[in-house]
Amino acid sequence: MPLEKDYPKSFISERSAEYVLVPNLKSILHEKFGIVTPLFPWLTREGGSLSKHIHGGETFRMIGLYARRPKLISTGTNITIKLNRQILMGAKQGEELGIPIIAGCPLVKDFWELGGDPECVWIRLDQEPEDDIEIEIPKFSNSINHFSSLIFQRKEELFEFLMERAVLMNLWFPNMEGS
Repeated sequence: MPLEKDYPKSFISERSAEYVLVPNLKSILHEKFGIVTPLFPWLTREGGSLSKHIHGGETFRMIGLYARRPKLISTGTNITIKLNRQILMGAKQGEELGIPIIAGCPLVKDFWELGGDPECVWIRLDQEPEDDIEIEIPKFSNSINHFSSLIFQRKEELFEFLMERAVLMNLWFPNMEGS
């Protein structure tokens, strides 16, 4: 069934994608790092004085995740994932602060697949933000990873990428000051 226009559109929001991506990524990272705590940092909460008091000088590493929506031209087509220039620029700024940022996308074509245990792709964002990037995942592929050099092919590759870039910090780190 073709959609109104012949360009890829999404049927879910980034927030809906997050509901699948965050637990999936937490599970993957837990295998390597043990304690993994998903946070949506708010300077007056996670970075505030009470958090500083509770957590003292304990150290941690922080990563960022941009949820991407699977986009379709019609219900039976390939999945397209768009990385716009602003996301690439944000990832570059995170990298400068010692916070590697990746993107993730659930490979789903409807709500029912989203509600199952969908495969997700994890995408490196260490590219120069010159223009938007689109990654197309063929409909009947058993192995999505070889369709873009930006997609992490193995968990170990993801672990290595994050560990090489994530600096050890604490809540007294100058870039995390809040009240």
